[in-house]
Amino acid sequence: MLRPHSAAAPLARELRLKATGPEVRELQIRLRHARYLATYDAHDKFDGRTRAAVENFQREHGLRPTGVVNQATWELLRQKSHEPTAAELSNTDVGPWFTGPRHAAFVMELQSRLKQAGSYRGPISGELDRATLDAIAAFRMKVGLPAAEVMDERTWARLLPLTRNPGYKQLFDAPPQGNADQQLDPRCTSGKVVCISKGQKKLSYVVDGQIRFTREARFSRPGWDSPEGEFRIWYMNRDTVSSIFGERTPMPYAIFYDGNVAIHFSDDFADNGYASGSHGCTQMRDYQAAKWLYEQVRVGDRVVVYP
Repeated sequence: MLRPHSAAAPLARELRLKATGPEVRELQIRLRHARYLATYDAHDKFDGRTRAAVENFQREHGLRPTGVVNQATWELLRQKSHEPTAAELSNTDVGPWFTGPRHAAFVMELQSRLKQAGSYRGPISGELDRATLDAIAAFRMKVGLPAAEVMDERTWARLLPLTRNPGYKQLFDAPPQGNADQQLDPRCTSGKVVCISKGQKKLSYVVDGQIRFTREARFSRPGWDSPEGEFRIWYMNRDTVSSIFGERTPMPYAIFYDGNVAIHFSDDFADNGYASGSHGCTQMRDYQAAKWLYEQVRVGDRVVVYP
């Protein structure tokens, strides 16, 4: 289930550089929830990295970027974060999941990997049920992590090198069905191409002018820009986690086509729709669809992005 964002509450004291105490630990966890602090573990010291994260949060939310957490900053941050759990406060759960456990396709991948690691014997159901939680706990113990039922980022990083990612056809009987139509740019009418329309907010996989698949797409947030033009895929990675912008942002099934700009699944897009945006990437909100698209394309294939 989705964790609700926090309600407004008074701040006991302003938090600033060199401050210490449990309030600082909570601040760091909330900054991590809001994706402004790219760190695994929280601690009790307000350091330079924490101040930089606060400044970025303030800047992007229309506040004066002082790096000092006052009441206005605290209330906005609470609206973008959740009440820290005991596991988060103790660094037992360093969050976030690679992607949300509510996405059945991700849980199916997780179950497959846990089965390969010898920790799970149940069906590949896509349900985060008791057997799957027990398997997560068993795997954590096996690799020397604190006992818990959370597949946090540290645990996921331990699981990846011990297992392989199951192919789409191992998990699903048919391709995902397209759920929209897209008016294609003329450059999309020949060969194999991923065709992306910023104006229509759609992405299509096209072969010789025939649309095989269309999905909703999300682009850059205010102050950033998603590049337009014709590109070639230069790199692909299933398990990308970006820390370029001061946050740890999972980018599953990343298809890079212009420097660090990629097509990828976005948990934030799935949660919040068009309320936010990327730093230039093209984002998908359906994990299964992102997995399928990733397996259709190759390095060197064309990507066309148009208004």
